[in-house]
Amino acid sequence: MPNLRIYHIILFLVLSFCSMSQTEKMTLRKGNDAYHGGKPVEATNYFSKSLKEKPDYYKANFNLGDALYKTAEGISAGKIPTPNKQMTKDSAANLVYDQAAQQFEVVAKSVSNADTIQKAWHNYGNAKLKQKSFEDAILGYKKSLKLNPNDEDTRYNLAYAQRELKKQQDQQKKNDKNKDKNKDQKKDGDKPENKKDKENKDKGNNKNDEQKEPYQQPQMSKEQAEKMLNALKNSERKMQSLRKKKGDPGQKIKVEKDW
Repeated sequence: MPNLRIYHIILFLVLSFCSMSQTEKMTLRKGNDAYHGGKPVEATNYFSKSLKEKPDYYKANFNLGDALYKTAEGISAGKIPTPNKQMTKDSAANLVYDQAAQQFEVVAKSVSNADTIQKAWHNYGNAKLKQKSFEDAILGYKKSLKLNPNDEDTRYNLAYAQRELKKQQDQQKKNDKNKDKNKDQKKDGDKPENKKDKENKDKGNNKNDEQKEPYQQPQMSKEQAEKMLNALKNSERKMQSLRKKKGDPGQKIKVEKDW
């Protein structure tokens, strides 16, 4: 009897295990049907449920990554609404692409089959490429190519990611250069005048002031003018008398009245 009881316990455990195994596989199949039926969000729910039954179920992990990737594509195209109304479709899609990349990384690091690992790293690269995380995408493609150097799709995607990374870096350098240039221009604009510049500026202002104020010739009265003329006449007579004595030619000084 004791032996029979042990047998029943073992049989119960085996049946329970088989039942659980069938449940996760059934859930996986439902997820696959939803995925191929163009319902990636529904497929995501099924694959997540399958993983609750068996967390290390690598097929469910891989397929969940695929479903998340398709969901992100749908959100980006506006075919699937964002999970949060406050989020833009681009930011929501970027978040789901990141979740997909995480799933593929889990697969790549948890299985031993080289073909599965190679495909997981390829898909990881694709998800990161969609996020414009080109360095991570390049890393994924390189890991994939190590396992299958003849994969032309991975080679093409790697070359594309490398070109886009260079464009991104060149644009960043250009932006930084313009930023530094604007910063220097602002700094020069705020620079205080040195003493020499200030003196030149003041000198220029003084010249402008002189040009703006015309010269005023001093005026004299009629009496002052007559006295000046008489004085000049007397001086002229004395000069002529002196020149005659010295033998110099006489020159008549013509004085014009100007008042």
